Amino acid sequence: MKTLSRIFFGLIFAVTASATDAASAKPAPVEVWCGGDDGLTLRLRDTLESAFRLSPEFTVSSGKKPGTLIVTIPTHVKWKQIDRRTQVLYTVKFASTENQNIGTSTGSCWGDALKKCADHIVKDAKVAVRKIQ
Repeated sequence: MKTLSRIFFGLIFAVTASATDAASAKPAPVEVWCGGDDGLTLRLRDTLESAFRLSPEFTVSSGKKPGTLIVTIPTHVKWKQIDRRTQVLYTVKFASTENQNIGTSTGSCWGDALKKCADHIVKDAKVAVRKIQ
């Protein structure tokens, strides 16, 4: 019975410690850069910045501070007209402030649903940021 009690309290301690670590984790700093200047690319950039602001895992930063994930839309997004809708095709690059290439995120969404693209990029950024922390 004592052994069972020790195991039970050990599990409670482990779960509590893990929850405390997760709650105390600081959001990772992120900067969104953009190489394209057309309206569709700028709308994706703005939507992406908003998605990072809403994510508890990130905090939007500036000034290339150490440990910051740099998320770059390097050129104009590509697009194609399908019936009456615009399909957006994007490539985003992830890097450290030391210009270390960490990876890319590619995908597509409709021009009237850029949040879907932004959510996909944020999801990929969660993986990328672990490579610099």
